Amino acid sequence: MFCTLPMRSAALPPHLEKAGGSVLIVSSVTGWKPGPSSSYASAKAAEIHLAATLGQELGRRGIRVNALSPGSTLFPGGGWEDFGRQQPERMAAFADGEFPTGHLVEVQQVADTACFLLSPRAAGINGANICVDGGQGRPTAGRFW
Repeated sequence: MFCTLPMRSAALPPHLEKAGGSVLIVSSVTGWKPGPSSSYASAKAAEIHLAATLGQELGRRGIRVNALSPGSTLFPGGGWEDFGRQQPERMAAFADGEFPTGHLVEVQQVADTACFLLSPRAAGINGANICVDGGQGRPTAGRFW
């Protein structure tokens, strides 16, 4: 459905227009690569499309909108850390088989990319989906479980 109403709401605070704001929608590699759950994948794909559409709609108002799609990200206390601790051989096979670098994305890499996209240094990026996935082939280790 096309929105014909002026976009003034809590989702679009007036200060974004005044400051030339930037919005970042966090999606997932599953939004553009086949994943284990169709409902999750389609929701993440919708977020990517939303960023592209809002980037067009809000660009003339000085507001950039982008999506960030992390791949499988390793962080302390996360599921991938647990998987690696419980099944180190399978985790190694997943990392070696799905990532050209041989290791999962690190949380700092995702955070650094988010900070860049929200900063004025990324002023030329609007309506894009930026993937921080380390070249990941598939967004799941399902075949290694």
